[in-house]
Amino acid sequence: MAKKDWMIIESELDEDQLKVLMATNDKSCLVSGCAGSGKSVLALIKAQRIQKEKGNNYQIIVFTKALCNYMNAGRKILGLQRDFYHHWYWQNRMRKPKADYVIVDEIQDFTREEIQEFINATNKNFFFFGDTAQSIYQGLKETMPVKGINRLFPIDKEPKNFTLYRNYRLPLPVARIAQYVGIDLEAFDEKTYKSKETAIPKFIRYNSFDEQINAIARILKLKQGILSDVGILLPHNNDVRNASTLLNKYGINHEVKYEDKEDWRSGINTLDFNTSNPKVMTYHSAKGLQFETVFLPGIVSFSDDANQNISERKALYVALTRTYRDLYVMYSGTLPVPLNIVPSNLYTISETEIVKDI
Repeated sequence: MAKKDWMIIESELDEDQLKVLMATNDKSCLVSGCAGSGKSVLALIKAQRIQKEKGNNYQIIVFTKALCNYMNAGRKILGLQRDFYHHWYWQNRMRKPKADYVIVDEIQDFTREEIQEFINATNKNFFFFGDTAQSIYQGLKETMPVKGINRLFPIDKEPKNFTLYRNYRLPLPVARIAQYVGIDLEAFDEKTYKSKETAIPKFIRYNSFDEQINAIARILKLKQGILSDVGILLPHNNDVRNASTLLNKYGINHEVKYEDKEDWRSGINTLDFNTSNPKVMTYHSAKGLQFETVFLPGIVSFSDDANQNISERKALYVALTRTYRDLYVMYSGTLPVPLNIVPSNLYTISETEIVKDI
């Protein structure tokens, strides 16, 4: 099952995307753009151009294992000859090898020192893609805003800057809700959202987390054969593990990724982006990914700590913006801030409406 993302047609690119694609490979570039603007796709197409025009002395680095696996599906479709690396592996196992061209996706998740390592590993030119609004490690690491990267260079050595303004993935009904959650977002402009999808997101309350997962299992069974691209995203690794256990109990075949901070050997990663099985993972692991249908069970209140609160809000924003069609927000108790300030006319609330939708 090939993700439609990678089947890109140059004639369908907008003028901003085309500028990135056609930019010379003889100058470093910094590309910023919102969730759904096509950054990851363009990163791979850029690698394809480099391979065709300059040879295969390039490397592509991403922050997470999940995004690395996802983009590797695109690598095969596009005929790219080089393996991709997630950052930890590149840094610790590969020992930061050099290449003529270095392409990094999700650049907003790296520190100044890590970005400098990418620059030092570049023999000729680098191409960085990112979005500060999706930087979700506030308080955990001192990540660098995308626009701040220029400060690492003297004026005459600054990379060429590009901005992608249009959003092709995110349905407008979901975008309206995500706007209440995100931080460091550009001014909201409905005209920049190009998706034709019109499904209204669902905010549904259940008595317990178990009931939320039970509801997901029931929906998946009722829509068996219809839902073939599903992400079930949760705040923390323990939530993922618990959800996976319950999905097994309810007879749902799925793939899962979670880590055990105390014992790394106890983590699991069975994600395979060539299958139609639902994918279960944390918000953080879902960065850069997209799914036709996204379930967000286990929505809880955010921390009172200011830095952690910002990180949690950005993580939820990432999770909300992974869908290109349907969104299900599931919670118990009261709807937490900031979702409780979303106008009620922007979502539906009853399970009856889910059944009708099926």
